[in-house]
Amino acid sequence: GIGIAEENMDKVFQKFYKVDKSRTGSGESFGLGLAMVKWIVETHNGKISLSSQLKEGSTFTVKLPIE
Repeated sequence: GIGIAEENMDKVFQKFYKVDKSRTGSGESFGLGLAMVKWIVETHNGKISLSSQLKEGSTFTVKLPIE
């Protein structure tokens, strides 16, 4: 992607939130993907983090415990 603005970074893991408002109503996305990923990671006692820079891209990091 093209990156996520800092003011949106804390919202991307919320259900139904879409950073790209042009996709709203297009039927392509429901805004559930990252909320589901966060739930899965946290269910396994892990952590997910995001670093992003506009026009550069985003990096999502998932850390899961080894047991």
